[in-house]
Amino acid sequence: MMRTVLLALAHGPSERSADERRCNTESGRSLAERPHESRSRSSSTATRRACSMSSVMTDTFVTGLPLVPLVLGIYLVMRIREDFDLTVDGSFAIGGAVGGTALVHGVPVPFAMALAIAAGVGAGLVTTVVHLGLGVPIMLAGLVTSLGLYSINLRTMGTPSVSLTSEHTLFSGLQALDPVARDWVSIAILFLFAVAALGAVGLFLRTEIGLALRVSGHNTRLIRSQGVSERRLIAINLLLANGLSSLSGVLVVQNQGFADVNMGVGVLIAGLGALLLGELITRPGGSRILRGLLAVLIGAVLYRLVLTMALNAGLSPTDLNLVTALTLIGAFALNRVVARAGRTLAQRRSGQRSASSWDTTHTKGAVSA
Repeated sequence: MMRTVLLALAHGPSERSADERRCNTESGRSLAERPHESRSRSSSTATRRACSMSSVMTDTFVTGLPLVPLVLGIYLVMRIREDFDLTVDGSFAIGGAVGGTALVHGVPVPFAMALAIAAGVGAGLVTTVVHLGLGVPIMLAGLVTSLGLYSINLRTMGTPSVSLTSEHTLFSGLQALDPVARDWVSIAILFLFAVAALGAVGLFLRTEIGLALRVSGHNTRLIRSQGVSERRLIAINLLLANGLSSLSGVLVVQNQGFADVNMGVGVLIAGLGALLLGELITRPGGSRILRGLLAVLIGAVLYRLVLTMALNAGLSPTDLNLVTALTLIGAFALNRVVARAGRTLAQRRSGQRSASSWDTTHTKGAVSA
């Protein structure tokens, strides 16, 4: 279930972050060594607060950055093409299943990740064929593909869950490092993957095909008049989006230390909520592509921050699906409020300019008369 993935992501590969372990050690040392109990309690409380915040931020980045490719794929489908592809749930899971199984069988990390991405692209290809070849609506085509992928994932792994704790993964070489250093090096590695995915998609969207893809989501008639195949653009978008989703899946399983057959359930909703959160921050002007990519990065981190803070506030991991649903609803509501406020402000400015222009015209007429 999605709850399993959310719980594992909330704490990373271990139950507690390196920052939290270090902070608890320092807090205990201060109590043991200082003779004045009141000062010890005050210092210990301050230390725990600072360390708690550090732990929250570390957990947020460690668990949020692997979701950036997933949110990026959702952005391509829902904001660039304005479609709704349910294959994302299945491609995320098959990326984790194929990548995790390959790692268990001793496949080198780069090849295992490449196989995972190829599996996600294959899932997107199936949806494309069902949608374009059979005329099935894209939402239903994605649902059918995701349903079939569940059985394929179970066949691939052989069991409902596969452990990677003793396997060579992207983060295995960090075991010799200090726990705090290990966390931050992991963040650096994940950040590089996130930036690479964002940069590659950003460059692609500025190419001729990328420009046609962006236009096709808003004006299909113009695309057809230019002789561009809309079917080809739909196929490219679905393949790219699901490849990114599977990349996110294989990053997540290496980060959390296991692959689960149910890990894709609900990730589309989670990714959509993250995207909406990011768009709240990046709504002001600038390049539309740059705003979208920043919304993906910021939204993935903000979404994980919400869940991490919910866990630290004492909520049970079983409540995380409810937190995700409330986050999505809240993000939808805030986006509508901000959009409505923006339209109202624009109308007022337009009215003020019109009134100013009318006053200037009539003043000039009176002077000339």
